[in-house]
Amino acid sequence: MLKFLISFLLLAIIINGCNGGIEPQAENTEAGFSGKITFIGLWPDSVTRTHLVVFKNPLLSISDFSIQNIRYISNEIPFGTTEYLYSSKDSAVLPEAGFTEPGDYAYVAVAQSAKQDVSLDRKDWFVVGLYYNTGDSTKPGTLHIPENILVKNINIVCDFNNPPPQPPGGN
Repeated sequence: MLKFLISFLLLAIIINGCNGGIEPQAENTEAGFSGKITFIGLWPDSVTRTHLVVFKNPLLSISDFSIQNIRYISNEIPFGTTEYLYSSKDSAVLPEAGFTEPGDYAYVAVAQSAKQDVSLDRKDWFVVGLYYNTGDSTKPGTLHIPENILVKNINIVCDFNNPPPQPPGGN
């Protein structure tokens, strides 16, 4: 009986434990993006919050600055930072939600607020940096996220002496 039990346990371990033999585990390749944000100049003393924010649709009116249009908000970027490396896979305000949806995103911005609490009022935010497609800094770039690809080098420069045009509804 003991031999039968040992044989049964060994067989169960072999069947359930190999999980594909010695093949490598499949890589977790969720859609997302990463890059570097560079800050140039002196940070305004009034700033209390700085975040990278991704919107699905362009910000053409004040109503486009809404929770329904926001697809990603980074963790808070520390005050006075000169360079901030990020990845949508590990730097989201809501990490359990992540950024896993492939598609096109029309507005990727670094925004700052003087409000201590998070506000969804457009007037409380000032855009200090935008993502531009390579070679065209005349309009916000479209971030294209293919399925199961982490898009790298989504870099943004925030020049406090030369901020980008503000979307509608700001001060």
